[in-house]
This record gives sequence, structure tokens and C-alpha cells, in this order.
Amino acid sequence: MHLRRDARFDEEAERFALRFTCEHCACFNAGTERCRHGWPNALHRLARYQQPLREGDEVVFCKEFEVL
Repeated sequence: MHLRRDARFDEEAERFALRFTCEHCACFNAGTERCRHGWPNALHRLARYQQPLREGDEVVFCKEFEVL
């Protein structure tokens, strides 16, 4: 699922401690930095959302996400 990323999203993600990246997922193997199901994860990694906000940025939620 894709959602427009804006300043409001970033602020609310911080305020509510929203967990939605691979690093917070039970399917993520921290040792290999890969998804246990083999899904590509570049769009779901925490570092992507720690970058400064740019016009047209999107939040990409993984359908396999399972919170730790």
C-alpha cells in the first residue's frame, strides 16, 4: 500500500511511535538485513524514512508486515 508522505505523516509517526518498517517486522532477519520471505525491502527500510522529506515521497507499507 502506498501513502503520500508529508510533514504531518512524519510528525504523527514520531508522536505515536508508528512501526511500519522492516526493522520492526517479525519477518526481518537483522543478520542478513533481508526479508525472511524473500521480498525486496529497499522501500520499507527505516533509513529511507529518516531522510529529509522530498516532494512526491511516499510511504510504502509491506503486505507481510508483522509487528514484533
